[in-house]
Amino acid sequence: MSMNIGDSGGDPIGRLQAGALAHRRPQKTRGCPDEDRLRMLLPGQVEGEEADELLTHAAECDWCGTVLREAAQDLIEPPTREEEELAGKARLADPRRRRKFAERIVKPAQDVPRPFYLRWGLAWGLATATLVAVGGVSYQQWARGTAHTERLLAEAYTKQRPMEMRVLGAAWGGHERTERGAGSPNLNEPRALLDARSNISRGIEEHPDDPKWLQLRGRAYLLEGNQEAAIVDLERAHTLRPADASILLDWGTALFRKGEGDDPEARAQAFERLKQGARLNPNDPVLLFNLALAAQSLPVPNEARDDWEAYLRIDSKGGWADEARRHLDEVKKNLSGSGTTPPPQNPTR
Repeated sequence: MSMNIGDSGGDPIGRLQAGALAHRRPQKTRGCPDEDRLRMLLPGQVEGEEADELLTHAAECDWCGTVLREAAQDLIEPPTREEEELAGKARLADPRRRRKFAERIVKPAQDVPRPFYLRWGLAWGLATATLVAVGGVSYQQWARGTAHTERLLAEAYTKQRPMEMRVLGAAWGGHERTERGAGSPNLNEPRALLDARSNISRGIEEHPDDPKWLQLRGRAYLLEGNQEAAIVDLERAHTLRPADASILLDWGTALFRKGEGDDPEARAQAFERLKQGARLNPNDPVLLFNLALAAQSLPVPNEARDDWEAYLRIDSKGGWADEARRHLDEVKKNLSGSGTTPPPQNPTR
C-alpha cells in the first residue's frame, strides 16, 4: 500500500507527530537506508511503497530522523527555471497538498505526553523541508546535485577504471591502470569526470563545510590520482560526519592508493578505515571488496581469505565476483604454500 499524502490518516505520520528523537545521541543501525535516498523523500522524488518504507523507518529510527531534520538546514538558494519545472512534476507540487501534509506532520499528538522538543524536532524539520524544498529551492538542488555528481563519478570510474579498488555506484569494468602525478592533466579523462568536477566546484563554493560535497571532491581527486588531496578532504568529511560508512570507504580507498607506492603504514591505515566502515555497513559489497583487497596487501592472509569469502556470499555472479574468486584462490594458494593450515572462519565476522 503506498502513501497518499493527501489523506489525513497514516501510522507513519502519527509516529512522526509523536516524535522520533528519543535519544540525544542516535546510533545508526544495520537496517538504515541510504542517506541520500532518505533525503530524496522530502522533495517528493521517492514514490509509492518505497516512500512508505522510508517514512515508517524515519518515524521509528533516531538516526534517520536526525538525518531528515538536518536536511532542512540547507534551504537558502532560489530555484532555477529547471528546478521549478522539475518540482512541478513532483507529487507535492500542488500547494494545497503540501500544506495539508505539513499540517498533519506538525500537528502535535495530543495523546503522547512527550517533551515539546521531542514532539516537534523531527516534525518541524520535515514540514520545513517539505514546504520549501518541494517548491524547488536549495535542498532539492543540493540533493539532485550531489546524487547526479555521484553518478558522474561512478560513470567516469567505469569508463576508465583507474584502480583495482571500487567506488560506490560504479559498474564492473576491466582494470586499466594509468599512473600519473598528483594534479597532472590527462587529456583522455572521461567527460563525466570533467562534468563532475565542475559540479563539485560549485557545490564546494556554496557549501564549503558540507561533508557530502567534501566527500565527492575527495572521490574526484581519487579518480584523478591525487591521493594526498583526497585524503585531506575525506578526513575532514569524516570529522563532520563520523558515522558515515561511505566516507570511510572513500577515505580507506584513498589511503590504500597512497600505500600502493610502497607505504605499508598507509595500507594499514586503509585497512582500519575500511574495517570501521564495514562494521557500520557490514553488507555493503563495495566496502567488503575493498576491505578484502586491503587485507590481502597486509600480512593477514587468514583475514583476507575470510573477507573474500564474506564478499562472495553476498555477490556470487558477474565481473566483481570473478575478480573476488581470483583473489581468493591466490590467498588460499599462498596459505597452502606457506605451510599454514587455514583455521576455521571466525564466527563473529
